[in-house]
Amino acid sequence: MKIVWVDVCFAINFCADYLICLLAARFCAVPLERLRYALAALLGALWAVGAAVTEAAVFLSPGGKLLAAAVMCLAAFYGRRELPRLCAAFFALSAALGGAVWALSGAGDGASLSLSPALLGLSFFLFWAAFSVFLRGSGKKQEREILDVEISFRSRSVRIRALRDTGNSLCDPLSGAGVMVMSPAAAAELFRPYEALLDLRDPAELLACAGETDALRGQLRLIPYSAVGSKGFLAAFRPDSLSVNGKKNRDLLVALSPSASGDGFDAII
Repeated sequence: MKIVWVDVCFAINFCADYLICLLAARFCAVPLERLRYALAALLGALWAVGAAVTEAAVFLSPGGKLLAAAVMCLAAFYGRRELPRLCAAFFALSAALGGAVWALSGAGDGASLSLSPALLGLSFFLFWAAFSVFLRGSGKKQEREILDVEISFRSRSVRIRALRDTGNSLCDPLSGAGVMVMSPAAAAELFRPYEALLDLRDPAELLACAGETDALRGQLRLIPYSAVGSKGFLAAFRPDSLSVNGKKNRDLLVALSPSASGDGFDAII
């Protein structure tokens, strides 16, 4: 008779699935959402327990396993523009962890597969350590800090991703408030139905045209900036609310600049 320790099975699979979700997010340099990874790990652990207890084909078939992995990916990463890359990383890391456990178990030498909590703990630790070292040296893109920003203005809201720039010293000379620089394209939803104004490259002209509308009159101001080889003004506005990684920031203004977007971000903060 086969004996299944449900608690051990659940704990092992939960830890493994959470570890894989976390490493996939770090590998793709996206903001960490640990609660979502815990939810994905919970779903994966429940699926594994169901497979161990019932041995039903729906759990053990290749299609069933792919379905479980897809559900976990959606639970962990749905809504991210990097979803395809995150899913690819999730599957690759799952295969790598499985291979590591298989190799350490001695099954690669023809021995029967024997898994103990100690062996699994060692496998998880070595797997985490190896990929942490890899990620620390994998290039500047992994070193960037990308933040989730939600902005509300004129009863409209958008969610964007912002690159943290520790050298950004732009501020409002009147109030001393810090300034986040945002791509006009990313701000289009906030300015509807006047988003066509954002195509104007001259900040002074943008302010003049905005002042001709009742909705935008007095909402914009000019912020002086100085950069290497250039200086001038940016059109800026004070949002109704702004949060960074879920934390409210009441003192931050938002300036508009086409150069504020890049690979994986629409603003610089």
